[in-house]
Amino acid sequence: MPQVVRHHVRQAADPADSWRRAETALRTARTILDSDDDAVAQGHLDALGDTLHNLARATPGSHQTELQAAARVFNRARRSAVRADHQAATGLRQAAKELAYAPNIPGGLAIAVVFAALHLARAAAKWHEQRGHEQQAAAAEETFRHLQQGYRQAAEPVLADLCRHAPGPQTAERFKDTVRQAIPDHADRILADPAWPALTTTLARAETAGHNPRHLLVDVAARRELDSAEHPAEVLNWRIAIQPNKRRAAATLRSSPTRGNYRATAPTATTPPIANGHRQGHRR
Repeated sequence: MPQVVRHHVRQAADPADSWRRAETALRTARTILDSDDDAVAQGHLDALGDTLHNLARATPGSHQTELQAAARVFNRARRSAVRADHQAATGLRQAAKELAYAPNIPGGLAIAVVFAALHLARAAAKWHEQRGHEQQAAAAEETFRHLQQGYRQAAEPVLADLCRHAPGPQTAERFKDTVRQAIPDHADRILADPAWPALTTTLARAETAGHNPRHLLVDVAARRELDSAEHPAEVLNWRIAIQPNKRRAAATLRSSPTRGNYRATAPTATTPPIANGHRQGHRR
């Protein structure tokens, strides 16, 4: 009887993980542009070019035209006279490759990645400008505008749907208190943001998925500087929307045999699908 080889059989990753890794890698690259290592930063800008091309292919919809335009324009910004450390950007480059094969999971996951990409493009424009790379800075700024337009088209209908499904007054008041406790320095701006009702829906869904809202807010707020955010509730909304479903993951783990079966978890996006219609949204 042939021996059964078990080590090749493993539990499948959450299909949404490719999107989460891309969002994390883009945010990491944003912090790297603020460092003093130009070679590492340049390596990440080159990897961003690959990421934008694969992101455009992975997110069908009316906004796809803007994402494709952003990817084409950024080809003029991804390289400069600075010699790139490509090895240092392995994480972002690998995330870009995964996006090429990522399942189409529309909604909050895809929007969160576009949101992270547009902020990185704006940072790239500033980085090039500070170093006298005029053509690259202009191309990166144009890339940002395309990504911003694509984001508006994708995000506005989703945010509107989240607002329509906002929890009742009692839950909303509880979340207000939670925000004041978790992020006191930014609480007033968050609660005054037009996206606040959408954030309450996302917080309620995250709570149902097994997250502690206060701990979650503290964690996601620490990953993004909110001082400069025009719409802080919107920033927090996408950061929370991309979090995994803890209850579903735990249930899958309990129901999975210790060895043998190949099991894939279901997508865990917490927001409705991206609408195909062309819609205008908020300024960032």
